[in-house]
Amino acid sequence: MLSLYDYHAQIDEYLSINSVESSYSYELYTDLINEQRSLWIRNEYNKNRSIDPYIQQELACLELELVDPIQCCVPVPTGCKLLRTKKKIPNTIEFNYTKGITSVGPADITKPRFSVIDYARVPFVGEGRTTRNAVYGFLYGGYMYITTKNPEYNMLRFITLRGIFEDPTSLGEYINCSNAACWKPSDPYPLNQWMWAYMKDIILNQLMRKGAFPYDDSNNADDQRVEPNTQTVSSQANGGE
Repeated sequence: MLSLYDYHAQIDEYLSINSVESSYSYELYTDLINEQRSLWIRNEYNKNRSIDPYIQQELACLELELVDPIQCCVPVPTGCKLLRTKKKIPNTIEFNYTKGITSVGPADITKPRFSVIDYARVPFVGEGRTTRNAVYGFLYGGYMYITTKNPEYNMLRFITLRGIFEDPTSLGEYINCSNAACWKPSDPYPLNQWMWAYMKDIILNQLMRKGAFPYDDSNNADDQRVEPNTQTVSSQANGGE
């Protein structure tokens, strides 16, 4: 699998970007790649095919906190608490009948995973004789909640979550168990190469339709490109005069 830097470089190469300045930004490249990736993955896995682990990402060691299940402007004591992640979960790709969360469980990946359920099922789970000790995770308000009647999990502090996220770069804001970012642009970007083969032409066409052709300023064909780090990179698009 290639890194995001590699995909950016391929787009530059196909557009013959080799001058000092260009009108394209790497943020735009990333947005278009994320957008097309979401569409292709959603279309592919709505066909009930098994999900490739290489397009999934992991949020390891998400810290939990105890919160009140009643969310009012004025605190309402209930004597009951729920476990919830301290940080919101990045938005996942939405499939026909489910969100793109593939597993939730303890930080120890050898332990059994929890059952991920829709919020609407929460009032009805854990009441059966065989499910009383089951552990459930559900999304609400952007957070992952953990609920169970099993006292073994009352002191759970961290969970690990895997999923297919709309913006893979958003995981760069999260820290894993090694105190490192969960994702960096130099890490493999979660995309199958066969998808990239189809996406690439669509992205190139979008860029060309955007009208980001070299323009003549002071009798030259240079245009400006501002990078995320404020440095400039040059380019010239194919077909521009």
